[in-house]
Amino acid sequence: MANLIIYRWNYDRVMNNKVSKKDICIDFDGVLNTYRGWAGEDELYEPLPGCQDFLKQMSINYKVNIFTTRNIAQVEKWLEKYELRQYVNKVTDKKVPAVFYIDDRAIKFNGNFQDIINQTKNFKTYWQK
Repeated sequence: MANLIIYRWNYDRVMNNKVSKKDICIDFDGVLNTYRGWAGEDELYEPLPGCQDFLKQMSINYKVNIFTTRNIAQVEKWLEKYELRQYVNKVTDKKVPAVFYIDDRAIKFNGNFQDIINQTKNFKTYWQK
């Protein structure tokens, strides 16, 4: 119950413009959908289970930007089809300034180049394992 109260308090503060939302970027393929590899430009896959709740919760405190290499109009239609557009600030193919990025193909830089080199040798996304 305490989480619900905090969640509602944050929601009210943001909706009443007492807190400015910061931008975040969320990758489309492999994060929001059930992507398992390229199957053509018209195959946008189904949303991953929990996608709507995730975007709803993230949109309370952040301006959610979807980044993709796909056709932006197709992704926007997909968001509308699955009633997700209301949670998204914009869809872009640019890396916009953000407080963080969520991507299935990311390696978090930890300040050590050798660690990064080692991680790249056997890198796989969660859906390739």
